[in-house]
Amino acid sequence: MSVFLIRRLVQAAVSLLGVTALIFFLQRLTGDPVLLMVPEGATQQSIDALRSQLGFDRPVIVQFTEYMTGLMQLDFGRSVIQNVPVADIVASRLPHTLRLAAVALVLALGVGVPLGVFMAVRRNHPLSRLGMGFVLAGQSLPTFWSGILLILIFAVWLGWLPSSGARQANSVILPAICLSLLSMATFARVTRTAVLDELNKPYVRAARAKGLPLGRVVTRHVLRNSAIPVISIAALEIANLLSGAVIVETVFAWPGLGQLTIQSIAARDFPIVQAVVLLGAFVSIFLNLAADLLYSAVDPRIRLEGGK
Repeated sequence: MSVFLIRRLVQAAVSLLGVTALIFFLQRLTGDPVLLMVPEGATQQSIDALRSQLGFDRPVIVQFTEYMTGLMQLDFGRSVIQNVPVADIVASRLPHTLRLAAVALVLALGVGVPLGVFMAVRRNHPLSRLGMGFVLAGQSLPTFWSGILLILIFAVWLGWLPSSGARQANSVILPAICLSLLSMATFARVTRTAVLDELNKPYVRAARAKGLPLGRVVTRHVLRNSAIPVISIAALEIANLLSGAVIVETVFAWPGLGQLTIQSIAARDFPIVQAVVLLGAFVSIFLNLAADLLYSAVDPRIRLEGGK
C-alpha cells in the first residue's frame, strides 16, 4: 500500500505541475489584460506604466518562476482586476459551489443508483423502459438547455422556485437538478450494466436455486459486487459536477466558482483562473486516488501493492 501511495502521489505532483504550467502559458496567448484595464484613449506611457506595475513587462519564464515560488508558500497571488488576494476571492465563492455540487451529488446518487438497480432487476417492467428513456434524455440534453427549460417551467410558468441567485434556501433546487441530470443518468446506466452482469453469474443462479429470494440476493451480494464500476464513475462524476458548475452557475447566476471563472476569463484575470483550474485539477486527482483506495475496501480481491 505504501509503495502504491508514494507512486500515485508522485504522479499527482507531476500532473499538477503540468496543469499549472499549461494554464499559465496558454492564458498569456489570449491577450494583454492591461489593455482591458486602461481607459479608452490612454497613452502608451500609461499602458507601459501599468504593465510594469503588474509585472507583465518581465519575461514569461520569470513570471512563471515567481508564480511557482509563491505556490510553494501557498500564495496564489493577487487579482489583477480587484487587487485582492486570490485566496480570499476563491474562499468567498467556494462554499456556494460546494453546496451546489453536494446537493447535485445527493440527487444523482439518490435517484440514479436505485433507478439503475430497478432497471436491471425488473428489466422487462414498463417503468424500466421509461427509466431508459430518462437516461437517454439525461445524457442527451445540453446542460444550458435543460437549465433554461427548468427556469421556464418552474420559475416563469409555475412560479414555484426562484430562477437565479442564492438568496433563498430553495434557490439551490433548480441549479442542483440541472447539474445532476447528466450524472444521474450516468449512475443509472452504469449501475444497470453492473447489476445485470452480476445477475448472470453462477453464484446468483446457485443462490436462487437454493430458494433465496431475489431481493435478498441483490442486497446481500449483487450490490457489493457491482460497486466497483459505480465507485469508478463516481470519482469522475464528482469532478464533472465541479466542471459542469461553470455552465450551470452562469445560467442560474449562482455566485460560485463557475461564475467567477467565466468573469475572470472575460476580464483576463489570470491569477484567479489559474487558482480555480489548479483547484479543480487537485480535486480530480484526489478523487481518483480515493476511488483506487476504496476498491480494496469493497473488493478484497483487488491488490494495490505492486500496482496490481
